[in-house]
Amino acid sequence: RNANVQARWFYACALHICMEAPASSLSATLERDGFAYGRGAALAASCERLRAHADEALARVLDLDLDAQRDLFGEIRTPLYRRDLKLSLAPAVTQVLCEVAQALGESLQAAVGAAANLCELSVISSDPGAEAQPTHCDTSYQGAAADVAIGRLVSVFVALQDITAEMGPTQVWPRTHGREEHSLLSLQPKSDFPAVLRDRPTELALLRTGDALLMDSRLWHRGGANKSRSRRSLLVLSFVSSEGGRPAGSTYSLLSGLPTLDLARLRSGALTTPPPHPTLCLAGRVGARARARSVVLPLRAAVPLLDLAERGLPEEEPVAQRCVRTLREAVGAAGASAVLVPAALIHHLASFRLLGPHLRASSRWRSMHADIEAAIAAAAAAEEGEEEEETGPPTPPPSSSPPPPSPRS
Repeated sequence: RNANVQARWFYACALHICMEAPASSLSATLERDGFAYGRGAALAASCERLRAHADEALARVLDLDLDAQRDLFGEIRTPLYRRDLKLSLAPAVTQVLCEVAQALGESLQAAVGAAANLCELSVISSDPGAEAQPTHCDTSYQGAAADVAIGRLVSVFVALQDITAEMGPTQVWPRTHGREEHSLLSLQPKSDFPAVLRDRPTELALLRTGDALLMDSRLWHRGGANKSRSRRSLLVLSFVSSEGGRPAGSTYSLLSGLPTLDLARLRSGALTTPPPHPTLCLAGRVGARARARSVVLPLRAAVPLLDLAERGLPEEEPVAQRCVRTLREAVGAAGASAVLVPAALIHHLASFRLLGPHLRASSRWRSMHADIEAAIAAAAAAEEGEEEEETGPPTPPPSSSPPPPSPRS
């Protein structure tokens, strides 16, 4: 009983600290600068439990095959030593989710409306050795006319431990979330760090456990390089307004099968008994689709690709080494002229920048890259043919469908 009383007292203190900055002030800062801080948005003890839960889930997911991992990880920039793990509604998750919704709900409601839906629920972990990401925004105005209504997406990053400068905190460029700023940046030569940002003020989001960074998804930002000896873990909650079309660009990193949750329901604390939905529930279904999501590589492409992976990927990075082992086993079991590899392996190697257009500049790798592109195209055509055979011709997408998502921060 004393423990419960103490927990309620600490929770009241946390809410008081968070509300020292009034909701109207947070909303105004978010509107003006594109980001704001919600100090003490969640209890430190709740964050520590969630961090332990996420670390355990991540260890289990890393033991799965590459196809299963691909469905449980969200897309993320600079993925070596950095992962975006989708979360289920486990008790440790819902506790922090409800605490944040109650502490910051008024500010979030002012930004995206009470009917806004939770569209991302994950933990981004950055391990020692993770490099700084290129500067980017998660969504943009690209392809939208000035008079077209686009829904607003606001992300909340909750620190699951104290975040120091050495851990590579999120770096933001204030007031770069407006249409005019995006137009200016679109004129810059393509670069990981546009020159126009170098002369603009920037800020590192140094957070204590339970603090939150609220960020307009159109704000330019990046995850920093983790030069510490500790993992940096952030809970990611994103809400998208119900008015207007969904903004293009976000990966919408949300586990398949989760119930629809709007901000009003979360603020009411109506998640005390969440439906059972284990984090790894997709593994079986993914395994059943593994062969349909494979690529047949010519042996003449697989062998140099293995050499490239063995020399170019770090030995300590678990996903990178799973790729190397998978490719090595496939080459060892290959027939006379072809190798069967998971499509997810090719996807990972491209996201690690091991594959990509830069290889075409070298005669040594040009033919290998061409073989891989041809194999991917053949696999995609075969899979589309199988689906059409089972379900009939696909319904054409509407003309207003958004472009494909870009990897998140």
